[in-house]
Amino acid sequence: MTGKHLGNLVDVFPTGSNDVYVVKDELGKQTLLPAIGDVIKSVDVESKKMIVHLLEGLKEKDEV
Repeated sequence: MTGKHLGNLVDVFPTGSNDVYVVKDELGKQTLLPAIGDVIKSVDVESKKMIVHLLEGLKEKDEV
C-alpha cells in the first residue's frame, strides 16, 4: 500500500514500552499503530502528515 490516507490521528496512549497511535478512517474503523521506528517513518507536525509502514497484522489485508 503506497500513498493511501489511513485516517486521522484521534488518540495516543502510552503502554509499558512505547506509545500507540489510534488512527480512525472515514468509516470509523480504527488502526492501532505502535510508535516504533519500524512503523512510524516520519512525522510532519506542521503539515499534519505522518508516513507509516504497516507491518503485517496491523491492518486486515482486505482493508489496505
